[in-house]
Amino acid sequence: MPSDIFASWQSGAISHREAMRRLLSDLGEVESQIAPLEAEKAELRAQISEVLAEMGGRAESEGYRLTITSPGVSARYDAKEIDGIVEYLQARGEDEIAGLILRARKESARAGQLRIVPPGSARKPANDEAPF
Repeated sequence: MPSDIFASWQSGAISHREAMRRLLSDLGEVESQIAPLEAEKAELRAQISEVLAEMGGRAESEGYRLTITSPGVSARYDAKEIDGIVEYLQARGEDEIAGLILRARKESARAGQLRIVPPGSARKPANDEAPF
């Protein structure tokens, strides 16, 4: 059920502020409708997991293949901390070790994303900052 708010804003029929107010209202309404469905989904997945565990952790049903995976642990390192170690090593002439660490570094791009913080959840904008 797409609304015409965005088109109205694009055409200049409503202001930025009014478009933002209406769009945020619509988003809140959609999110309030999704929340119960997400809770129901989580409950169903938990129930399926319990039945599947009783079946030995593997099954096929209605064309679906179901498996309960084992828990695992993944390691991660603080990149700033590792960068500091590399600088420390380089400053002491340990270029070979620093180079080994640098070769192991993997970087990936991450797209920017919209963050919406509900009122009262974060700092208020300064007097000279626009709220939107």
